[in-house]
Amino acid sequence: MQHDKPNIFMRIIKGGIGSALLTMGLLFIVITVDDKQFLQNVVVRIIGVSSIFIGTHLLHKQFHPYSYKKPGTPK
Repeated sequence: MQHDKPNIFMRIIKGGIGSALLTMGLLFIVITVDDKQFLQNVVVRIIGVSSIFIGTHLLHKQFHPYSYKKPGTPK
């Protein structure tokens, strides 16, 4: 028997992780290691942008869970 609504505890955990990823992503974008280490700065910014996308996806999934249902599956 499957439940339609996810567990509230897991929703809070995923929402917290999503918020943390958004915050850390912004921090990673703002941080510059050293002007001479160009490659390391690029890698840190790529990690920051990807964590922002993952955090946004997690938070959007928490607030709009039914928009991720595949067509043909019962709601």
